Amino acid sequence: MRHEDLDLLLSRAGNGFTARVVHSPAGEGQCAEFGVLFSELELENLQLRIAAGRARTRRVEAGPVADAKRFGAVLFDAIFSGDTRECLRRSQDRARELRANLRIRLRVADCPELAGLPWEFLYDASDDSFLALSVGTPLIRYLQLPDPPRAIAGTLPLRVLVVRSEPANLPELQLEQEWAQVTGAVQGLIQSGAVTFTTLAKASLSELRLALMQGQFHVLHFMGHGSFSDETGGLLYFTGPDGRAVAVTAADVGVLMRDHTSMRMAVLNACEGARIDPGDPFAGVAETLVRRGVPAVVAMQFEFTDRAAVEFAPALYGALAAGFPVDAAVTEARKAVYTVSPVEWATPVLHMRAADATLFQLSQSQAPPAPPPAPPPGTGAISIRRREELFGRGRSVSVLIDGFEAGKLHSGQRVLYEMPSGTHRVQIKLDWNSSPEVLVTIAPGECAAFVCGHSPGGTGRQMLRSVSNPDNYFQLLREQ
Repeated sequence: MRHEDLDLLLSRAGNGFTARVVHSPAGEGQCAEFGVLFSELELENLQLRIAAGRARTRRVEAGPVADAKRFGAVLFDAIFSGDTRECLRRSQDRARELRANLRIRLRVADCPELAGLPWEFLYDASDDSFLALSVGTPLIRYLQLPDPPRAIAGTLPLRVLVVRSEPANLPELQLEQEWAQVTGAVQGLIQSGAVTFTTLAKASLSELRLALMQGQFHVLHFMGHGSFSDETGGLLYFTGPDGRAVAVTAADVGVLMRDHTSMRMAVLNACEGARIDPGDPFAGVAETLVRRGVPAVVAMQFEFTDRAAVEFAPALYGALAAGFPVDAAVTEARKAVYTVSPVEWATPVLHMRAADATLFQLSQSQAPPAPPPAPPPGTGAISIRRREELFGRGRSVSVLIDGFEAGKLHSGQRVLYEMPSGTHRVQIKLDWNSSPEVLVTIAPGECAAFVCGHSPGGTGRQMLRSVSNPDNYFQLLREQ
């Protein structure tokens, strides 16, 4: 997709603000002045009205949609008035002549009072359209930083590393059910080899480090709780060894991701992930990750319902795997959300430091993956059988090998995993509870067999037992 950029710099000017065009197909230097647009109370009321309008209704102009249009029109008229509006119209005409999209890139880092506004609602009343809902005018929060990243070349699949963090001492999010719906919606992409999802076995910072060290990923997808602290800025809540929340700063996550050069994007489905501190424009999670080198970050500025998330993620990753630039992919994902919610499409915020929105150059010419070949010399296997039992019969346990989820295990089922010879870490998990890791060394052609079931000495315990050493029991679940 061809594109032209219209860069708008928002900054303070006396008691008000200015919007100045610093680059566009129609020249630069055009300026618009405006004052304070909304009070804090008005912003809070808008969020409440948006929350009430997440469900679709039969009314074409339902209250929250009309509110969003009025709010977006105020934003639009503030930054596109007089010379800047004329510049926008001429830029749109020029983009159409070139058969290109016109990317609206807002630079708000120098003006944190305005950065907290939901600019994604920009509404052009003359055209009756939200800019961010059209691939022709995608909206980006742009940070111009030194050494802009370039697209990486490679082949499909698009590799997504998923972190599902649901600490026991925070409100339940039902992330497993939500993610099951997401992966169900993208089975076609998975089966065709366009996208792969790897779920972190433990939602801890140390496991994230190990995963980034052992594999190559293109996207980090975080699902969980987030918050904002005046002292530390944006926070994501990972899960500690005891199953309780561990607050991790965006700077800490950025340190781990900085050297993972294949990582081009982060998607943060966490509360307050897009929030910024009025006193520090880089304090928010998204801004910090962008500053730490992640080319693009999508974060949520309002609560994002499960129904919206299930529409957003498949559309986003499908568009990226199809070769869409990230701004166009986010716009397509917004449209998918719009089909189930008339206002939640504006919740995702796209932050970028890359001058070019094409972050991936992944070949799509390859055929769907062939069936796995016969195990080459030097491989062995790990077999795990779950005994028939009444306790927990309807619930599956996760099989973790080397820190990654290898599959699910139901009552009475046996699974076999081909593995390279050597030492591996084996573990089973149910919800946030995990067994201690079992170290097993397998030689070429050897199969290490395990069985899991009840502990003969306890009630409500799930155990992993080595078949070769029946007296060796390993606890999986704590006492209930």
